Amino acid sequence: MPANQKRLTYRMLSLARMFLAFGIGALFLFAYLSPLQKWSELRVILMNTQFTGALTRGGMFSLVTLIILALTAFAGRWHCSVLCPFGTLQEFFWRAGRMAAVKTRFISPWRLRYIVPVIAGIGIVAMRPFMLMDPISNFGRGIRSVYVLVAEGAASATPAIWVALGIFVFILALAAVRGRRFCDWCPVGVLLGAFSSVAMFGMRLKTDSCVSCGKCEKNCPMNCIDSQNKTLDDARCVLCLSCAGSCATGAIEYGRVSFTKNAEKTERRAFLQKSWNAMAWLGSAAYLSGAALHRAFSGRVMSKPDSGPMPFVMPPGARDADWFLANCIGCQACVAACPTKIIRADDSLRPRLDYTNGYCQYTCTKCSDVCPTHALRVPSETRERTRIGLAALDRNRCVVLTRGESCGACAEVCPTHALGMIPMDGRPPLTVPMFDPEYCIGCGGCLNVCPAEPSAFIIKGVSPQTQTPGVRQADPEPEGSESTHPFFKTDEDFPF
Repeated sequence: MPANQKRLTYRMLSLARMFLAFGIGALFLFAYLSPLQKWSELRVILMNTQFTGALTRGGMFSLVTLIILALTAFAGRWHCSVLCPFGTLQEFFWRAGRMAAVKTRFISPWRLRYIVPVIAGIGIVAMRPFMLMDPISNFGRGIRSVYVLVAEGAASATPAIWVALGIFVFILALAAVRGRRFCDWCPVGVLLGAFSSVAMFGMRLKTDSCVSCGKCEKNCPMNCIDSQNKTLDDARCVLCLSCAGSCATGAIEYGRVSFTKNAEKTERRAFLQKSWNAMAWLGSAAYLSGAALHRAFSGRVMSKPDSGPMPFVMPPGARDADWFLANCIGCQACVAACPTKIIRADDSLRPRLDYTNGYCQYTCTKCSDVCPTHALRVPSETRERTRIGLAALDRNRCVVLTRGESCGACAEVCPTHALGMIPMDGRPPLTVPMFDPEYCIGCGGCLNVCPAEPSAFIIKGVSPQTQTPGVRQADPEPEGSESTHPFFKTDEDFPF
């Protein structure tokens, strides 16, 4: 094929790949920012395509993990090229900022990136530093921090939101002038890069046809091409095809890779290349081993005893505090999926429930469905009995007792009938709430509708999240008696 025709073909393929990647990236943005709940299935599908969730949820034996690794070992880093929204967002800013890009090569100690998967492997067990390096976690935190500032104002932003926004802006600003730099330090990228370095197919640079014009190097968002030395780093290449689309001599193409291509390298360079490859594989082994150890560690969390009330309420399906903190990566997917918008990020950027403007819907499992790591996991058949918190009634704030006003809003909205109205002593027309904590699931409906200021109810978190008996049934009435003020009415539908 003539060089000009080959360049045109690769240019069209590069544009098709770019539009596909940008389209998937736009879907991620839509999933994180759209208030439309009818697209909740889209959120689930997108989050399940990410390597982090597959790795931590099912370890290295996860089917998604195996498919991604096998595809990378065969055809290169297509996952990073098309499916990673954070990589796509960096590439968008790089292309938008091409006019401001510095012409000289970017010099950085990127070889140190091989220690990143080692740190990430250790971090998977404790889920601490891993949150700072994971691509989907950084993407979600950054997008949600921007959303909070735009939609809710700077006054509502916590210090953690400002930190997440600062990291997000720095990475994108660096991408605008230097390309996909975060991808060099991404543990998923380093892992897939190790597999890509032995891929059967990939980008090939033919030294006999290369004239060192530098066009390929200029158009590479990863800076993985050295046109002067005529080298291409397979481990860092994300197969954007921009290099082949800009090569006038056809010296770069995608095809079967020969493993003897480095035979002409000097002995020193060959030794360094082998050392770097060994570091990449050792780091990748530590990363995958960390996931396996994490599964063994988190499996023992459920046997821990009840730790009592917590200072915050975890979303449904968090099981207990140890499980939740060990598995949550702070990706903010549950925050975006919550239909009542009561899930918010705390100072650690992990989600918690805030009942200020809403309540937790009785049968909703959207946060659990979208969670990529199963930090939240509650089957729909047990959701109605899952206790996520425990309400407490302060009678000194109840408007019936303090103002003598008729109310009963709390009993009307309680889905499990843990609250009911009984006659008030000495004032038969009035009824006061009676609370049975055994049936409370901590949904926050009572707190949300209470007219008292401040509310007569507070909700405390619980760990572990246990199962309640279900819906409270009517107390049997003595034979022949008529109750004018039953604890609750059994012929009413659930308010949720």
